[in-house]
Amino acid sequence: MMDVNRALPLMLSVLALFSATAACQSAPAPDLDETKIRAYADPATETTLAGLSEGDLEKYTQYGNEEFKDAVTQDLLDQVGGQIEAQLGTYVSKEFLRAEEAEGYIVVHYKATYTDGEVGVRMVFDQDHLVAGQFFE
Repeated sequence: MMDVNRALPLMLSVLALFSATAACQSAPAPDLDETKIRAYADPATETTLAGLSEGDLEKYTQYGNEEFKDAVTQDLLDQVGGQIEAQLGTYVSKEFLRAEEAEGYIVVHYKATYTDGEVGVRMVFDQDHLVAGQFFE
């Protein structure tokens, strides 16, 4: 995973970006159907991570709810995407780790691989299965 010294500035900027969109005090929820969750979470996460890496706002917010879309501007996307690219390179792939329920949201954890490193990614989905937040760990 990512070096802590490199992760802190990245985490702070991304957490600041999405802190208003979802609160995540997660707790394991063994009754969650992983297959159903992955059916919407995997394509949404793939598109979101690719859109961030490409600097494509429309692609990045394609699966987002209205609050998520309202929170992200092209300038902010360029800033965060540039920081991620400088620290990790270009997005390559993701690996599903687990899913949890937290305060009415579904929180899905992934390991994202970039050309120059890996990082934990926490995707937050609302009741409509739309992206409500994204956090890099």
